[in-house]
Amino acid sequence: MPNPPPKPIKCVRKGCGKCLFCMKIVALCECSEEDKKEEPKDVMYGWCHKCREKYPEEYKNLVGNNCTYCGGDIEDNYPPVGVALGVLLFPCGIIACCMLKEKQCVKCNRSSV
Repeated sequence: MPNPPPKPIKCVRKGCGKCLFCMKIVALCECSEEDKKEEPKDVMYGWCHKCREKYPEEYKNLVGNNCTYCGGDIEDNYPPVGVALGVLLFPCGIIACCMLKEKQCVKCNRSSV
């Protein structure tokens, strides 16, 4: 059984590292393990809301290029069926292969079409 994708617990912006649940630095975090079982609120691309407001130019560079959940890099993923169609039905199969392409996060393996 595969492990579940890692859940962001602290802000992933370099230099921040605040807890996404209580918004304090990790050394002063007062959250219990029960609190951290749920999803953190108001998190996009792994950044806390304070960092998104304070560094809008850096945040704008992430939008559309990174995973909306954890902030990891996105790569194109071609499923085996798409590759098989591309090879067997060449050249028309290339179109089918491109239509089946998914975008997948490198860190948490979440997919989007």
